[in-house]
Amino acid sequence: MSNIDKGLLHRAFSVFLFNENNELLLQQRASEKITFPDMWTNTCCSHPLAVSGETGSNLADAVEGVKRAAQRKLEHELGIKKEQVPIEKFHFLTRIHYKAPSDGKWGEHE
Repeated sequence: MSNIDKGLLHRAFSVFLFNENNELLLQQRASEKITFPDMWTNTCCSHPLAVSGETGSNLADAVEGVKRAAQRKLEHELGIKKEQVPIEKFHFLTRIHYKAPSDGKWGEHE
């Protein structure tokens, strides 16, 4: 919580995956999660890693990197293969400043 109170931010992304009927895929967070266990959430949330392919020195590369990170996490969390969610199908919607304490010790500030 001290980092949240200091105003420190970290990069994150949220995926909202819709099917052909315009239905949103939600997931329930695992009971073992440190932050917000058992909560219902959008399709997938995570953070780009500081690895080649998920970072960039310019905006275009950084955006592509976040899309690759989204593909990685969709497969990791939900078993959705990257071929099912091609990069060109991801659309940037907006930027959100998000700050939420979880349990008095942990929280998010993105």
